[in-house]
Amino acid sequence: MYGEDPLDVIHRAERVVWVAGWRLQEQTVLGQLAGTCGLARARFYPRSDVIQLVTYDGEHLGHVRRDGPRGPAERWLAVLKHQARPVGCYRTALSAAKALARECGKDIRNNC
Repeated sequence: MYGEDPLDVIHRAERVVWVAGWRLQEQTVLGQLAGTCGLARARFYPRSDVIQLVTYDGEHLGHVRRDGPRGPAERWLAVLKHQARPVGCYRTALSAAKALARECGKDIRNNC
């Protein structure tokens, strides 16, 4: 730590706090989805639908997030759990969630 740029240390600490906050929020939302049957989604932040966590039978698959503004050209990205790169772009949040389920080998036709 000695000899390091203080701003670099602060930025790394901020990143650690941000990631910890994300994980806590994720665990809270996944707790809400625990025990759900079939494909389920829940808002990551209560007042915003921009990011939604996706589960299947309570198993966390990943998340979907809106890419750009709402409206007719709205697009949703599907992102697998523990990955930063989208696996696809879809017209609706539900389409993106279904794509995540398919990518994870889930048969969404046998929904509860």
